[in-house]
Amino acid sequence: MPKPHKPKFSLAPVEFRERSLAGRGVFAKRRFQPGDVITPYAPKQRRLDIDDPEATLAAESKLTLVSEKWTVIVPDTSVPGGWLCNHSCNPNAAIFSDREGRIQCRRPISPGEEVTIFYGWVTRNEPERDPCRCGSRHCRGFINFDLSDQDAALVDGDSSASAAVRARLEEYVAFLHSIGQEQVLDTIQRTLVTLRAKQR
Repeated sequence: MPKPHKPKFSLAPVEFRERSLAGRGVFAKRRFQPGDVITPYAPKQRRLDIDDPEATLAAESKLTLVSEKWTVIVPDTSVPGGWLCNHSCNPNAAIFSDREGRIQCRRPISPGEEVTIFYGWVTRNEPERDPCRCGSRHCRGFINFDLSDQDAALVDGDSSASAAVRARLEEYVAFLHSIGQEQVLDTIQRTLVTLRAKQR
């Protein structure tokens, strides 16, 4: 006599499903508290040296993750993971790039709630590249924070235009601190250095 069929169920703490505004998203199946690891960034991945030309090409997908400053994580997009988390200007989770990469809770998340992260993209001379549709009360309008050649030329000056550039930077720095994303400051500094070098 055949054994009775046992229903299959998943112990996974998250599910990956369609989201009305931005395609697929990551949704909690249980409660998470600050510090909890929610999901790996890429359960299946390739790791490339940061100087590998293939890593530069893969970065165009906006899904790669620089890990420990020398390797690039390239997710296998046939396997769902934290790389499917959508951006929010008021994220409830954060992305950590050390080791294999992971999504970690930064404030309480309830079952059924979407898990969101802050992308922290810093662009050069593309001020409106990535419109934001996160819908949070304090949405900034754009995912990317743009720095221009003119910003780099003015930032250390004494003019009113220079003061305006510094004020914009200071406002963004305060915003990053408010959502626990201070690591983006390093990217801003590197971008300014790169822009200044072009002007010499």
